[in-house]
Amino acid sequence: MNYKIDNKFIQKTIREYLLSFHLAKAKIYNLFLEKRIYLNGELATENTKIIKNSVLSIIYDEKINYIPYKYELEILYEDDYLLIINKPPFFMVHPDEENKDKTVANMVAYYYLKKNISTNVRYVHRLDTETTGILVFAKDMLTESYMNYNFMQHSFKRYYLAICSGEVKPDEGTIDAPIGLDRHHNQRRRVSKTGQNAITHYKVLKYYKHFSLVEMLLETGRTHQIRVHMKYLGYPLLGDELYGGSIKKIKRVALHSARFVFYHPFLEEEITINCLLPFDMKKVLE
Repeated sequence: MNYKIDNKFIQKTIREYLLSFHLAKAKIYNLFLEKRIYLNGELATENTKIIKNSVLSIIYDEKINYIPYKYELEILYEDDYLLIINKPPFFMVHPDEENKDKTVANMVAYYYLKKNISTNVRYVHRLDTETTGILVFAKDMLTESYMNYNFMQHSFKRYYLAICSGEVKPDEGTIDAPIGLDRHHNQRRRVSKTGQNAITHYKVLKYYKHFSLVEMLLETGRTHQIRVHMKYLGYPLLGDELYGGSIKKIKRVALHSARFVFYHPFLEEEITINCLLPFDMKKVLE
């Protein structure tokens, strides 16, 4: 993989450049030990200085690491470093012990195979099985490290659209309520004083007769965060049986990852990805 280095790194060492992507020190050590790093075509060491208009090459062989599953993905954005897709409902992001070959990671493996992209499938965050919308994959180790770090630091803006039961009042606000395990149910979470910090900003976009269309901005990323917080306020998501939502109008959790704003590490610009509401949620609103 080749990387054109921004001139702001002139006179920095290659090690400093790699660390700026939050690549693990042990990983950096091994890359140099195995002589996999080149600068402008010449083998480099950790202390090699970066000069103007440098190109860094990391040489490593990778293969697709999931069983390909034929599925036509909706691609929202793609370049040499990232693949961003619209996740379909009712699919897990990656395999578990029971579901080994029909997940989104397997779909991406099929896409890579079809496009002759020889790299690991690297998802950098997850969505619940029933949730639709923006899902991000990195194509190389540097991008993966950068994206993972910024997701963990909540540096990116992730906006969701949810259809909530009732008329959500007030029409905008911030839910700052820690989330922990529900000892009465293995899969469920709940607001708990001893839970992890969890913050959700919300704004009602439109009121309907028996429900509200609400935009959410996550400041943290806890399991089931939006679902737990809206249940806590008394407005569970439609289709969310686990948290008391009605399934009369929709047979899945009415939650969609609609907008993602991030700073691209190589293009050096802010990018906004938008993803339209899926058919089943549109049908409820109509």
